Amino acid sequence: MSDASIVPGGVDSSLPEASEGPAPASITEGLAEVLPVNAKRKDGKNDVFYNPAQVFNRDLSVLVLSVFAKVREEKFAEKDRLRLERFRAKVKVPEVVQGEQADERENEACKELPKEGDQPPSSLLGQEEVPNEGDQPGLRSKEEVPNEGDQPGPSSKEMRQLQLPTPSGLKVLEALAATGIRTVRYAKELPFGPGGIASIVANDLDPNAVEHMKRNFAHNELPSHVQAVNSDANAHMYSKRAKGTGGLGLSAYDVIDLDPYGTVAPFIDSAVQAVADGGLLCITSTDMPVLGGNHPETCFARYGGSALKCGYVHEMALRLVLHAFATAAARCGREVRPLLSVSIDFYVRLFVRVFDSPARVKRHASKTGLVHQCVQCESFFVQKFGEIEGSKEAKFKVARVTVPGSECPECKGRMKVGGPFHCGPLYDRDFLQRCLQVCSAENMSSLPGIVSWKKITGLLTAMSEENDEALYYKLPNLCKSLKVNQMPLRQFRGTLISLGYRVSHFHREPQAIKTDAPNHVVFDLLRLWAEEHPPTNCPLPELLKKEFSLSRPLEWKTESHEGDKVAKFLPNPEPNWGPKPRARSGVEKPEDPTEPDSKKPRREEEKLKEPS
Repeated sequence: MSDASIVPGGVDSSLPEASEGPAPASITEGLAEVLPVNAKRKDGKNDVFYNPAQVFNRDLSVLVLSVFAKVREEKFAEKDRLRLERFRAKVKVPEVVQGEQADERENEACKELPKEGDQPPSSLLGQEEVPNEGDQPGLRSKEEVPNEGDQPGPSSKEMRQLQLPTPSGLKVLEALAATGIRTVRYAKELPFGPGGIASIVANDLDPNAVEHMKRNFAHNELPSHVQAVNSDANAHMYSKRAKGTGGLGLSAYDVIDLDPYGTVAPFIDSAVQAVADGGLLCITSTDMPVLGGNHPETCFARYGGSALKCGYVHEMALRLVLHAFATAAARCGREVRPLLSVSIDFYVRLFVRVFDSPARVKRHASKTGLVHQCVQCESFFVQKFGEIEGSKEAKFKVARVTVPGSECPECKGRMKVGGPFHCGPLYDRDFLQRCLQVCSAENMSSLPGIVSWKKITGLLTAMSEENDEALYYKLPNLCKSLKVNQMPLRQFRGTLISLGYRVSHFHREPQAIKTDAPNHVVFDLLRLWAEEHPPTNCPLPELLKKEFSLSRPLEWKTESHEGDKVAKFLPNPEPNWGPKPRARSGVEKPEDPTEPDSKKPRREEEKLKEPS
């Protein structure tokens, strides 16, 4: 498909007229109202995919985009201020000159600026400046060399930068839009202009979905800066890439939202190239059986790392997806910095920024690692690929081996390997706090379309109390390995804190022990508990035989409650809360009147097994 079929969000005369009779019930979510998705289908299958379980996903996305738009606007305003200060310093406008005299001097200095509409240099559009043939690096023409004693004035590049227009909002792409309900919500719930949205493109490969989006946009009376596109998502993103030959630079998309049915892997490479410098990628992946370790070979093929079926499965799923995006971006000289990384229900949702930074790409190895996991007990050890020494001038080194080998030091069991995965931070603390500020009672009214404030507040609060250590233990699994009675969670965590270690939960798992304590310290506490509460039939006697490394006597401490009293781990709103059947594209095949009735049920089963 080509990108030519772009239709504004307003009423389109080419849309099919509504049929006579009572209007079917619409779907209302936030401030959006979309038309039914399974009209005129006898088999009841959806022509376009809509999943009510993703309402929380879209609520969270609206909140994140509202905060990111303000952060992006503040960053551009700060750049403009610094640029103007440097220009004024070079044209020698004294601070004591004020009022009309200062304005006159600045006006005189700006006479040489290019007129509005002039083409800015290619370097400002994300392209590299190509020198003329025969030029030597480091040399300038005779006219460019200042006389001795002259103060260098502003360069032509600096003067042209002053003429660059400040972006007036976010340029958003929803690459796999389906019904377009996410686009409708962005358009109706976020402001238009600075600190909000500048334009939205909703794309889908299925022409049925695009026609449905057009009807929804017209039904919601969206303005012309909302457009529908019928195109392949990867082809569209490659045509709008920010870097390389023909790259758009800051004119590329500021936000790209990826919410596929299943894995996000096919869209990783194009997405990290199509987002502008400092832009935001909103990523959803619902293939949790693969990310959860059921198919490690498929996981490695999709994300470049193998998942393990362990207690920390949900966190490892996040880190595997992050690793895939960070690796793809590093090939292009770009760095991925996570803002929020969330495991929700049956999928993962990540919000990451992408920066042009070849220097910081060198840190990718130090934020990537493997995990060595015991097959019998819960022991695990993280091995990073690189080390960094020095703060001012970083020195990169190959990492030393820190894992014990092929045998578990606690129970003598066999070790298995998972990853590589991202082992750096999952969140940006400042951005997380800004999102929490919007969740306060006085600020909720700024986003009236969000309905799941309670769940969002609890989730963000749990994330703010989580530390940056990679992976975690689950206390029930630790106790189960020795068949001892369940240890009080606050007592275990409080004792680790009293020993000088950090400890927290995981935002998806309240029973998690996420700590920087060495593996032997965690298991020493488990052995101490087993001494006080002897198991009747220990399945791993080697765990109890190992010598105790902590100094005795050791007193149990109870963790004191700190932080806000907010419900952080809410249950699902209804049973069977999960993904819905995939949408069936195309026109429904008519029934064959000559087909025997005995074959019709079998044909319906085969339809369900067909790939979309």
